[in-house]
Amino acid sequence: MAKAKDAALRLLAARARSRGELERRLGRSGFDEDVVAAALDRLAEAGLVDDAAFAVAYAESRAARGADARVIATELHDRGVAPDVAGRATEAAVPAEEQAERCRQVAVARLARLEGLAPEVQFRRLAGYLERRGYPAAVISAVLSDLIPRRD
Repeated sequence: MAKAKDAALRLLAARARSRGELERRLGRSGFDEDVVAAALDRLAEAGLVDDAAFAVAYAESRAARGADARVIATELHDRGVAPDVAGRATEAAVPAEEQAERCRQVAVARLARLEGLAPEVQFRRLAGYLERRGYPAAVISAVLSDLIPRRD
């Protein structure tokens, strides 16, 4: 168990990880499931493996870079965080009532890079950018129709 615990500590030294990520990485390294579970339980008791804290920090970090709740929740799920834990962290980082305003902020920041392009091109590129960050199409359309003048 000591080797698995040391391996987990090395992984955690590089960056924060969820319990699911650690289980997968240690399993690929050849450690037995029972040994991994025991090692991670010990680290959890010490407060070094905490999916709730990891999810909150991850959600806040991704939200600060413009990601929407849907993308953040998917990424947390992919990292092995339980859906209820991911949902609470995501809701705290990206409140639903602020979604349109956050989308507008991200769009305004990105629009400066598209200066000089035709409005149709700006709209198309910005819509794709916002969609990749997880914003719903209706929100994107409403925000962009206000920001980019359309030619008739």
